[in-house]
Amino acid sequence: METKIMKKLFAVIATLAGLFAATQAFAADIEIKDAWAKASLGKVPNGAAFLTVENTGMADRIVGVKSDLADKTELHTHIMENNVMKMRPVEGGIDVPMHGELMFKPGSYHVMLIGLHKPLVEGEKIDVTLTFEKAGDIPVTIDVMGSMSKGPHGDAGMDHGDMKMGDQEHKGH
Repeated sequence: METKIMKKLFAVIATLAGLFAATQAFAADIEIKDAWAKASLGKVPNGAAFLTVENTGMADRIVGVKSDLADKTELHTHIMENNVMKMRPVEGGIDVPMHGELMFKPGSYHVMLIGLHKPLVEGEKIDVTLTFEKAGDIPVTIDVMGSMSKGPHGDAGMDHGDMKMGDQEHKGH
């Protein structure tokens, strides 16, 4: 009788250990690359950060972002509405494809820092934490580049400098 109980107990422990290992391995499948933000212009109260998420494992979803740098930190995207490009918070998260990559770039997905506590200064580094549905919290260190920068690879994009947060409409284009 004791042998049956021991076998069942071992099976339960082995299953739990396997689940724990799978969860831990999943976080290792996510890599954040090319994280950057533009330096603040004047007293602009908001900033945006961009990055690439590389996933070598199963599909996941980014469900949140946080930082002590601003009053609010949100996942945002841009949509075209009545021939006007408008920025909107992302509802429900952003899918990260299995064995794929997701780019946060100007004019698309980005981390929005609303109500900065201090300006973003070229040459400094800032920290945010991305929250994934399965991988959990992943800290990200972001390089602050010049205000005219187009990213670590010179990508063209949208400037967030004249962003109006009331309606979150972008007037830069």
